[in-house]
Amino acid sequence: MNARGTIFFAILMPWGRVGSNLVCATLSQTPGVSVDNEPTTRIRTEGHRNGLCRAEVAKQQSTQLEEFVDTHAGVTPVAGLKLSHRSLVEPESYLLQLREHGFKLVTMTRGNHLKAAISQLRAQERATQMTGEWNSPWAVRAEEPKPGPASIDIEKAIRLTAIFAKMEASLEKSVESVFEGIALRIEYEELASDPVETIELIFGYLGLVAPETIALRYRKATSDRLSDDICNYAEFEAAVEAAGYSHFLEP
Repeated sequence: MNARGTIFFAILMPWGRVGSNLVCATLSQTPGVSVDNEPTTRIRTEGHRNGLCRAEVAKQQSTQLEEFVDTHAGVTPVAGLKLSHRSLVEPESYLLQLREHGFKLVTMTRGNHLKAAISQLRAQERATQMTGEWNSPWAVRAEEPKPGPASIDIEKAIRLTAIFAKMEASLEKSVESVFEGIALRIEYEELASDPVETIELIFGYLGLVAPETIALRYRKATSDRLSDDICNYAEFEAAVEAAGYSHFLEP
């Protein structure tokens, strides 16, 4: 908590596809809670587009954080940031800045990196073929239709699986070095199996009272059984096993 009475928090994910939209939507609907969605990603994307060096992008990310704290301290009861660890140019420095300002940190991870990769690929496909069925390709609302089966780029899926594993390991290293075990870790499978209880756990960690009724605004876009959503599953399964990722497939 800031000296002026504001509770600050950050939701940190390795990259995406970990259920952060569901959690942040619930927090944002709570009176007195404000959440800024991925400001460091915006800054890094714009910096890359404008040809800025890494040091300048890191400086802008740090400045944005200071401005966020100054804007909300003593004004907003609860203020949070949703962040992608991948977007942080100087992750440990940025996390140290969070800790110095008294931010409570929630990390959201997904141990099944293959399913995270498939979820990412399916979302990217929706982004290129938006038909009006979904408000956003990245988060399917509860009232929207579940995306149907599709063929998967197998080589890309295997490559993304390795990237997701690397991103999660990098996040864990940075968080442990700065927050030293005091962050709350949420695993995607826990959230998916019992979203209400998991969200209540997050509210409790932040020192907040969870709403009596938690409206789940988003639904899973990819089935637990990957074979239900991958048209070329037999070929996919063989390649995944050859790559050493068979432990991520359903039993």
